[in-house]
Amino acid sequence: MNSRTIVCSVIAACVGVSVLIPPQPTSAEPILKPRKYEGPIPKRYFTISIGFLGGADNAEMWDLLDRQVLSTVEGETQTEDFGASLAFDGSYTAKVHPQFAFRAKAGLSVLQSESTGKWKPADEGLLNFNRQFDVLLFTLDATALFYFQDASVKAFQTYAGIGLGAYFPYAKYTEELTDVGTGEPLPTTEQEQWDVQPGAHAILGFLYHINPTTALGMEGRVQMAMSKFSLTFVDTVGNTETGNFDVDYTGFVLGLTVSKFF
Repeated sequence: MNSRTIVCSVIAACVGVSVLIPPQPTSAEPILKPRKYEGPIPKRYFTISIGFLGGADNAEMWDLLDRQVLSTVEGETQTEDFGASLAFDGSYTAKVHPQFAFRAKAGLSVLQSESTGKWKPADEGLLNFNRQFDVLLFTLDATALFYFQDASVKAFQTYAGIGLGAYFPYAKYTEELTDVGTGEPLPTTEQEQWDVQPGAHAILGFLYHINPTTALGMEGRVQMAMSKFSLTFVDTVGNTETGNFDVDYTGFVLGLTVSKFF
């Protein structure tokens, strides 16, 4: 058998084997992983928020009362104004367009301030005093919102807005006096007052959509509002006076939000 015959026999055998062996199935990963369809995000949602209000103050009242204390013999005072105050709110938002919405909100901020020390008013011995001025600040406001991106699951959506509102502060002043020498308490003074004033605000925030009906977020809010408080007090020479003091609620609110879409 010559070499040519051998080569032809080998080729014929290989062809026969390839015909007899069934082809094996092949598999390959898709180039792009298919994305799960989450469904549309509803256009209406409720939001609850908890945060802090900073910047509000009752400086006008405390400045006057502190000056009177320091002008007396042995007068001393330590005063803490509102500082950072807890703020809560709930809101309802309705989109009229993928990038425009209107929101109605009700909120509550809890503001507390205190002044303690010693002073000697006319015809009295040296007294310890504790003065508190606390405010429950209720708000109702309306806001026009603009969204910089379309809503999308597992994506951030930033927004900004401006609006107007009504502020309803419930303010209470309490003064407790104790004679330093005898330790005997004097009658406690309490004065309280409701007020209503207009205000304005601007906001900037973002939402992160976990799924089509739930989003977490953060919002910053600059608000401008002020009210009056009429306080009757006894000055250092024993005269009764009434002062009409400005209480400034202008400040910055920073809060964490949870939104439910429906």
